[in-house]
Amino acid sequence: MTAFSGNDILRFLGISEGQGLRLLGVAAFFIMLAMLSRLPKKKFSFAARVLMGTGAGTLFGLAVWFIGKAELSANPSLQMTAADDLSFWFRLVVHGYLSLFVCLVLPMVFLASIRLVIHTPAEKQVSSLTRWKKRVNTGMMAVSALIAACVGIAFQVGAIPGAEAGTFQWSMVNGEGIIDLAYGLIPSGLGWDLIRANVVGLFVFGIYVGIAARRMSGKYMDTVKPVFDLVDGAFSVGTSVCKTVIAYKPMGAAAIMAYLTARHGAAVVWALLKMLLALCVAAVLMLVVQLVLSTLGGVSPAAFFRAGNVAMKKALKTRSGSACLPEAQEALAVGLGLNREVTDVVSAYAISSGMQGCGALFPAMATVFALEACRVTLTPGTVLILAVVIALMSYGITDLPGTATMAEFAAVLGIGMQEAVPGLGAMIAIDPIADVPRTLINVTGCMANAIFVERMVRK
Repeated sequence: MTAFSGNDILRFLGISEGQGLRLLGVAAFFIMLAMLSRLPKKKFSFAARVLMGTGAGTLFGLAVWFIGKAELSANPSLQMTAADDLSFWFRLVVHGYLSLFVCLVLPMVFLASIRLVIHTPAEKQVSSLTRWKKRVNTGMMAVSALIAACVGIAFQVGAIPGAEAGTFQWSMVNGEGIIDLAYGLIPSGLGWDLIRANVVGLFVFGIYVGIAARRMSGKYMDTVKPVFDLVDGAFSVGTSVCKTVIAYKPMGAAAIMAYLTARHGAAVVWALLKMLLALCVAAVLMLVVQLVLSTLGGVSPAAFFRAGNVAMKKALKTRSGSACLPEAQEALAVGLGLNREVTDVVSAYAISSGMQGCGALFPAMATVFALEACRVTLTPGTVLILAVVIALMSYGITDLPGTATMAEFAAVLGIGMQEAVPGLGAMIAIDPIADVPRTLINVTGCMANAIFVERMVRK
């Protein structure tokens, strides 16, 4: 029996031969993660802790990148630099963290779709209000997704300078036309859809299960009551797991930025800044669309801003759409003098099931970023399917914590691009900053929807 040598042990630990000192870098990395996990929650907000993780990971990764460049300059024949060795450990943590979101999205969308149906009050005859709020909500989500995707393509978000990136082509690639893309969204069985991460298929099947359960509840409530309880219980447990995984974001952001900067250096930082700039541009364009919608509803842009001033300022400060809902509803009913019974229903519906910023604008641009970063070619068919998937998923992620994060994973998986999931990691690192413009669009969106629907119902 041959005994392990020192180099054998290093290779086992993913370190190049004769480079035992690099184990100190691995140890420092995990110490950094442990320190981030112990940041006092009372002293630092969650957003602050995520940004601290982003900053720490960026600095750590840049230090490793510079060391790797220095090693290569000193020895051009060196095959594996410190950046190469440590990146394996960084990638391990990143892959593990992102995989948790993939594991959560699939069953949670299925449960949320069933729950959405069984908890929706049954109407013998669908009212005009119900029809209009759903039409406007779905349409605005699709428009928001299309705007973000087009702006993301124009800015080439995800294209890291010096690294190969995906491209956009005005042609079909590998025969992927609209029919081929739509074919992949059709349910193929619960087990098979879970295996191939067909989020849309799970959502559609869940809707049918919910319809069947609610239909039977009229005469056989005692029989289907366990199903209702099982869905609610499973959803509550899943929600708790989501909160736990989201709580790891400071460490996840640190690992993600350490991995990206160790591989690409400061170019990653510039790519993320460009992503945030593109998101702000898309938010402005979407706000223009919302103002057009409110104008069609009889409210001028000046009146819109004057009435919604308080809600908008609060959105920028709190970064929570639900927290701003009372101010938005007050602006609609008192500031604009609209029918409160209608506007309260529509605005609450839009905040829960139609967040145009967190549920459409950001996920669409994050998807483009991920596809570009993972060198996947985009086509017009991909963009169109993306808008459809996001519009549908807005109902499938209702009441889930971390809506924007869950929505971006659902979007990438929904268009059948599982290979682009690693590209979503960088979005976790900038999530607190991106939350500002997207929350504003959530609030202005719920107001615009309510204004337009109130006008249509009034007619």
